[in-house]
Amino acid sequence: MNGTTTVSLFGVGGQGILLAASLLAEAAAAEGLEVKASEVHGMAQRGGSVVSTVRFGERVYSPVTHHADYVIATELLEGIRGLRLLGPGGTVVCASTTRIPPGGVLRREESYPDELEKEAAARGVRVISVDAATLAKEAGTLRAVNIALMGAASTVLPFSAESWQTALERAVPAKIFAVNEKAFALGRASVVTTA
Repeated sequence: MNGTTTVSLFGVGGQGILLAASLLAEAAAAEGLEVKASEVHGMAQRGGSVVSTVRFGERVYSPVTHHADYVIATELLEGIRGLRLLGPGGTVVCASTTRIPPGGVLRREESYPDELEKEAAARGVRVISVDAATLAKEAGTLRAVNIALMGAASTVLPFSAESWQTALERAVPAKIFAVNEKAFALGRASVVTTA
């Protein structure tokens, strides 16, 4: 791997963005790469946005950047927000059926935006839409949406299956390991890759 790869994870407080970022960082470390991470979770406890960025490569000089190569979003609106970081050739992996309406939508002041595919196409960005909620339920808990989504993202990120397994073992607490391991496998199997 040459250069630095940047992955930004977008979600809403309580969706496990920090665990997903930890999983990603552990996978990169298992590959022997240098890893730096940063996070912003201001109003997360009140359902606000959470953004975590993980950068990895042979040499990483800063955890902060204004662009990403990949965006992983546990909620559709957060996926749309994440598009601003991606340029042509970028990839967004998004939980396509998870919608957590913000205050303006709940107050009927605005409509919930539904333009991910259209905006991504305009930017030249690849979209991988995943029904992560259904996969998480199949694994045993809706709380595993984040890990099901990481399983889907694992199909486009440059890490071996062994590194992902090591990352799961290091990042996920033992008491919830089995359900998350299953959610990851279901997410990974849900993405059809083309050569």
